[in-house]
Amino acid sequence: MKPSVETSDQAERGIEQDAALAAGVVNRLLRFGIIVTDASGAVIEANETATQMVAAAHGQWPEDATCCSLFGCRRTEPLAGHCITALAARSQEPLPELRVDLPPEQPSSAVWITAARMKEDGSQVVMHLRPAGVGDRRRRTQPHWMARPRLRIRALGRTRVESEEIAIEGDWLLQRPGQLLKYLVCQRGRPAHVDEIVEALWPDAGITGRNTVRHYVHVLRERVEPSRSPRAPSSFIASSGSAYALDPRVVVDVDEFENLVSAGLGDSDLSAQGGIASVDFLEQAMSLYEGDLISEEPFAEWAFAEREMLRSLAYKALSRLVEHYLERGDLPAATAQLERATELRPLDDDVQRQLIGVYLQQGRHSDASRRFVTFRQRMLDEFGQEPGFSLTELVEDNTKEEAGQ
Repeated sequence: MKPSVETSDQAERGIEQDAALAAGVVNRLLRFGIIVTDASGAVIEANETATQMVAAAHGQWPEDATCCSLFGCRRTEPLAGHCITALAARSQEPLPELRVDLPPEQPSSAVWITAARMKEDGSQVVMHLRPAGVGDRRRRTQPHWMARPRLRIRALGRTRVESEEIAIEGDWLLQRPGQLLKYLVCQRGRPAHVDEIVEALWPDAGITGRNTVRHYVHVLRERVEPSRSPRAPSSFIASSGSAYALDPRVVVDVDEFENLVSAGLGDSDLSAQGGIASVDFLEQAMSLYEGDLISEEPFAEWAFAEREMLRSLAYKALSRLVEHYLERGDLPAATAQLERATELRPLDDDVQRQLIGVYLQQGRHSDASRRFVTFRQRMLDEFGQEPGFSLTELVEDNTKEEAGQ
């Protein structure tokens, strides 16, 4: 017998009443906050208690709120270098609690917070907030709450490897196990077949090439996981058939750099924060860019393509920052970014011309002259030709601009 329409309507009203009752209990009786974010960290839902907690600390509920703007992700401890949404989205279990000061830079209150993904694909994350004491020396409810990831690789500049407790250093990074790790960094996001690794790293190994790779995979795992049991699966160097890859639990600064540049240039959902936030993303990105990818291996052909791609991204980020600072009339800040841009493109007429012009605007004539002479000599040495501009032209342009003011 099918239920009557009246019965169905009554059931729906009952569900709505139950939902309203549950919401009331969460908001008024239990007094804990609930926040839901999307994969980018943007807040898509927050209950009354959560908004009150945040508004009391920040002065108001921030417009276009994200977990990063609320809790100091990537900026302040205990989330420096991490985004709580990203951590929860890739964890199969809820994150243990941690204490966060609000607002992160000048705390007036604090909350205990944990997070878990609501959907298997990590597209939504739910966060639970409860009051905490400002200055409480405890940061976490249990040690190593961020057990995933526990390994961080810094590959922008000279390669460094860090575990949760210590930096994993040594000459091994310049030897074959280190080369293998660096190759996997360049191939992150996809498995690298053993034959591909042999061809890239040890093409003269011949028929013993595969065994060579397997041996150094074993050595590498021992280096980055010294406490791993002999038969336990690796947490960081994953294998599938005859292919190897970095496990997603490994944090690589290159990925963070790419995400921040994408957000700063408006190519991701994070860019919805707009305005100053976009500049903040780019500045954070360039703080990570300490040099060319795996700079200690300048002649490694397997790193060329990735290195040039990252240099191009860094140049785009610097160009946008230069535009921003020039619009604000902040010539010293624009100069600093232009000097970094000339390091990435030392033979580029446009960026050298712009830098020399900014020197002249600040009255730094000696710096302008030295920069032009050096650039001119390098162009003559490399290409046997003069630059596409002269110092006299730039001085005249600057004089006209000053007269126009």
